[in-house]
Amino acid sequence: MSPLPTDDPRPPLPTNRPNRDVGSSNRHASRTRRTVAGLAVMLGLVANLPAPVPLAADQIAPPSPLTGPGVVEPAKGERKKIDRAWRELTAGDIADSRRRLGRAGSSTPARLLGLQIDLAEGGLETLDELVELCQRHPDYAAAWLTLSIAAERAGAEATAVDAARVGAELWPDSPWRSRPDELRRRWVDDRIARAAELLAEGRPDEALAELDAARVIGPAGPDADLVRARVLIATGREAEADAILAELPDVDEASLLRATIAEERGNWQTAMEAYASLPADHPSRAAGLERAQWRWRLTLLPTYARRAMEADQVNRGDLAVILVAVHPRLATLPGGPVPVMSDIVDHPGQREILIAVRLGIVRPDLREHRFYPDLDADSRTVREAVERTRALVGLTAPVWCSDPGMLGSSCTTIPEPPSGEAVVAAVAGATPGAGG
Repeated sequence: MSPLPTDDPRPPLPTNRPNRDVGSSNRHASRTRRTVAGLAVMLGLVANLPAPVPLAADQIAPPSPLTGPGVVEPAKGERKKIDRAWRELTAGDIADSRRRLGRAGSSTPARLLGLQIDLAEGGLETLDELVELCQRHPDYAAAWLTLSIAAERAGAEATAVDAARVGAELWPDSPWRSRPDELRRRWVDDRIARAAELLAEGRPDEALAELDAARVIGPAGPDADLVRARVLIATGREAEADAILAELPDVDEASLLRATIAEERGNWQTAMEAYASLPADHPSRAAGLERAQWRWRLTLLPTYARRAMEADQVNRGDLAVILVAVHPRLATLPGGPVPVMSDIVDHPGQREILIAVRLGIVRPDLREHRFYPDLDADSRTVREAVERTRALVGLTAPVWCSDPGMLGSSCTTIPEPPSGEAVVAAVAGATPGAGG
């Protein structure tokens, strides 16, 4: 069997603990006792965890039971046997290590080594016994670090991190001091990054599972909360996302997500506030704020105007109403004389129709002195009216998808029959309300 790697090849360290003041020691002992109690609860159902597999040659070896703070010193003869047995274990000679341990007495280091041998052989009962050993000797760094290794291999990730943290705090100058951060990076940071990737791939349920697994380890910070909020939005759980965002600091991405939720709900006042909270030079601020303001303004329109915008098939009266509603400053522009039109006297959109006729946007029947507001508008009539409107407010004409060579390009479509939504999109331009 090939030797096991060990991060502690040095001779046994002195067992004298570093000098610390009494207050610091008491605080540390109190924190350690709380951790022990928490681990005992967490491992109460250890029998339900998957059984560990025997320690492979490329897995990390536990520290020597004779090194680090908190060692209960064995008898002199026993110490040599424990040391040799541990070296045999890390070299892969498990059977020889166990035989030698049988002649090493029953000291606390000997007991820990026995549990390390059990761990190498895949013993399931090792976790329970390691917790009990840490409860009896809460300052024994090697016991905590061994518990961390055992918990990692058993899939008890939160316990592995907590035990590694206590071990590193007890033994801050050891090769194990970075283990808590390494475990958190693997089980928290990497999972958050993976969740973001899964969300980008359109797999929000899998992303949420990664975030849930990371949260078991402990609070993951604003980055995880932002990813979770995005996942919840993607799965239609905006209320839960909103609750998460309410607890986050005012960071740009949180403000953008608040705006997204507000827009999906049609809460334009909240959306405006969220966009306005972004820095003035933020790339999403100007367009988002203008869009929210424009949508908010539409909510103030009279019922007949909103009904026109929602129509599946617009008529000529709807068309005039939509064009003026989207660009209200059309009412201030000079135009020609308004002819008498007998069929708009009682029409709710009479004002908008008069503006559209005065500016030559939609033409009436001058011979019959009628506008025909209830006549369905075809796509050609809509395109011509949109082009005239945009020219009047200083916008370029749309690129129509029906134009030659436009197939597959970025272009504007007016379906047949034209809908109110399509007219709004075409006349408003890339940034709704830019001319209004």
